[in-house]
Amino acid sequence: MEATVTELLREFPRLRRAALAGERVIIKSREGDLQLTRDTTKPASLLGAMQGQIVHSADDIDQPSTTDADWRASL
Repeated sequence: MEATVTELLREFPRLRRAALAGERVIIKSREGDLQLTRDTTKPASLLGAMQGQIVHSADDIDQPSTTDADWRASL
């Protein structure tokens, strides 16, 4: 499907539906042609996306991380 920039601005919902349906939408402009397509990749889960970046720690999360002396006033 081909459209102009004016058509894109006026009829974006229709062109968006066409792109989501798998149709390739070409938008003709003075600067060149633009393509509106759907990215078919499935989004990864947060844990999957962070794989290799999360460091497992054996620290006890319910224990204080600083001593009482570290909490004194810093005036």
